[in-house]
Amino acid sequence: MREDILRKLKASAAEDRVEWIDHAKGICIFAVVMMYAAHHVQQIANDIGWMQAAVDFSKPFRMPDFFLLSGLFVAHVLGRTWRSYLDTKVLYFAYFYAVWVTIKFVFMQYSQLLAGDIGRLVPDYLMLFVQPPTGPLWFIYILSLLFVVVRLIRTWPAPLVFALGAALQIADFDTGIILLDKFAHYFIFFYSGYFLAPHIFRLAAWAQERKREAALLLLAWFIANAVLVHYDLAMLPVMSLVTGYAGAIAVMLVSALLVDRSWMSWLSYLGRHSIIVYLGFVIPLALSRPIVARSLPSIDTGTATLFVTLVSIAGAVVLHRAVRGTPLRFLFVRPSWVTTRPRVSSPIRNLHG
Repeated sequence: MREDILRKLKASAAEDRVEWIDHAKGICIFAVVMMYAAHHVQQIANDIGWMQAAVDFSKPFRMPDFFLLSGLFVAHVLGRTWRSYLDTKVLYFAYFYAVWVTIKFVFMQYSQLLAGDIGRLVPDYLMLFVQPPTGPLWFIYILSLLFVVVRLIRTWPAPLVFALGAALQIADFDTGIILLDKFAHYFIFFYSGYFLAPHIFRLAAWAQERKREAALLLLAWFIANAVLVHYDLAMLPVMSLVTGYAGAIAVMLVSALLVDRSWMSWLSYLGRHSIIVYLGFVIPLALSRPIVARSLPSIDTGTATLFVTLVSIAGAVVLHRAVRGTPLRFLFVRPSWVTTRPRVSSPIRNLHG
């Protein structure tokens, strides 16, 4: 079964049907940044703007789709040696987690660091490698764990894994332990991306060939998702599993339909650089705070949220371009010495590696 999935996945990729994945990742990263921007602006304004409706609409599927997309190419690399696999699928993400969690720690604790209270802060810093902090970095941490787990259980019967994954997701854990709660909630989607990859590629091809039917299906989903979100039903146990899958499929259908639209090439660009945006958007987001505080009296909260979303995304891209060729390139480029095997330094890649 594993060999058959790998063969079909390679065939799908050979047919040049991968560009829609970049569009899908672009949609996901936009939705993630929008969520953090809305929270950021609403804290300053003490108000909820019209952009919150878009944030709520995307909640059922923005992270399930991200995990599903990240699992699409796992079958393509499972045949590698453990050393190679850990280098590209674990150490790769662990490096960027370590860099950016350190930056966040220094930013949050800089006053105590300047005061020389380093000894007391060391345990708190080391704890970040056991329990991710609040914010977007948990995704990078969980992703590396998921790659390891899928490699370890690849010989397990798929029905058993799907049953366990669905049970974990439906259990809706809220233990306060981020690693446990997030893993339980999103493992099923990552595994689905891995195991169902050939079917997902075929679905994208169908959407490109049957645009009218795909559009009608998307319309039905849009209405259903909007209704479920409006009545606070979308994130209930069991229902969240359904809306997660349905939303992920919808994003893929939209992406497949957008591939031929040249005016949407910016979305593909975001998808290709999704991890750059994911890691870097927090800096322009934080820097926008005084601008937002001064502007809010004259613009509404929703417009401010849209502005901060766009600035945060653009700022991450600009930051990446600015540090290329400088000593700060380590923010987005893994040094050649951070590896489990001989390799040269290479630009940061997509979240699916």
